[in-house]
Amino acid sequence: MKKLLLTLFIITGYSSNAQFWTPKFTGNTIASRGLTSFSIVDANVVWAKNYDGASTATPPPKVREYTKSIDGGNTWTTGTINLGTGNTTLNIASINAISANVAWVAAFKDAGTVQGIYKTTDGGATWTRQTTASFNTGTDSFPNFVYFFDANNGVCQGDPASGYFEIYTTVNGGSTWTRVPQANIPPPIFAGSVNDEFGYVTNFDVVGDTIWFGTSKGRLFKSSNKGLNWTVAQSPTPDFGSDSAVNGNSNGSYSFSDVNKGILIKTTGTLVGATVVQTSTLHTTTDGGLTWSPITASGYFRSDIEYIPGTSKIVSTGSGCSYSINDGVTWTNVDATQRPFVAFLSDIVGYASGFTNTPGPSTTGGVFKYTGNQLVNKTFESSKFSTYPNPVKDVLTILNTDNILFNEVTITDLNGRTIKNYKVNNLSETSLNVSELNAGVYFLSITSDSSKAVKKFIKN
Repeated sequence: MKKLLLTLFIITGYSSNAQFWTPKFTGNTIASRGLTSFSIVDANVVWAKNYDGASTATPPPKVREYTKSIDGGNTWTTGTINLGTGNTTLNIASINAISANVAWVAAFKDAGTVQGIYKTTDGGATWTRQTTASFNTGTDSFPNFVYFFDANNGVCQGDPASGYFEIYTTVNGGSTWTRVPQANIPPPIFAGSVNDEFGYVTNFDVVGDTIWFGTSKGRLFKSSNKGLNWTVAQSPTPDFGSDSAVNGNSNGSYSFSDVNKGILIKTTGTLVGATVVQTSTLHTTTDGGLTWSPITASGYFRSDIEYIPGTSKIVSTGSGCSYSINDGVTWTNVDATQRPFVAFLSDIVGYASGFTNTPGPSTTGGVFKYTGNQLVNKTFESSKFSTYPNPVKDVLTILNTDNILFNEVTITDLNGRTIKNYKVNNLSETSLNVSELNAGVYFLSITSDSSKAVKKFIKN
């Protein structure tokens, strides 16, 4: 065989960050409407509550609206949460659904109206208060969230009232609620009325029968039996919901992959002159939140964080979006689009909040549907690689159809001799100039850090 001086070079290269999110319109024509409190029922049905994304007022404007999709997030409708005459000062803390028709909201008051848990069985057209989750202990009662594990078993959590956290459970869909006994809940921290410990709206996470909620003292309460009994542990953040733009204050976002493995972002704001400087640290737990360890990481966003259930994959959002496939050790940037909240049911079903377009009236935007495959469990198989054109004369393209990255390509002949070895920089697609190869049959060995795929090609 003639000795050949071979020159191969990459003429194109593509990273794996193909489409991750697809924007969808929530159907809400009011400009700057945002979404939070996602409740993903299954691959088709998802609910969320609306809020005024343009306002910075405290308390926030009262937005009694839901947004719902029944076709996997492709089309959405927005409806009013009508809580009855005289309850126009109520605001919605959280929403939770078990089907396209059945959902609950936790509604809190500013003053003078009947707050508590309301249920719909007709897809949001009408709502009925479930009176036995009373939340009526003077000014102390304040419902923060409601969650149902199935059609019958649910829990709702409120701030301390009569000396202990006001938590109710139900075993019949909320027809009757029973307050959890004081002996079953660790006592709140009392430090004077303005500094007493309390919870936050929608600040909770659930894995199976286990549920956690965070407090103003940075503590995580945990129940492993659907809210009947609780334990508590201090987290790395001193507060889960304060305004981190205030000097020295902190907040935290957390998520659990299973009953043991979790991740938490602590964000602290410091005033430097007239400028607020925010810093974040990342922490992980392997014992369900009892203890936490800091990890050195960068590239994540601090507004919200979500594990893909049962995996090592995490998505963070805020002023942009990034994801990790190794429990937060390293992060891959997606984009710089603002998305305050994120939720995933699986590695193929997920949503993030946006805002309807402004100025209004709105006709676009408000929610993002996960449509990528970066989080899907994939295998490094030869069948997932496409080489074309084949036979090839000049330029051969190598493409992984699952967007799996590879970092090395080796060309060998029929006798197994290496013709050329080329390093690539973690790409899912690359093109090689093979014009100087002799006509014949060759093999491509395509490798990642720990896997190899082999493809055959013919040079004309």
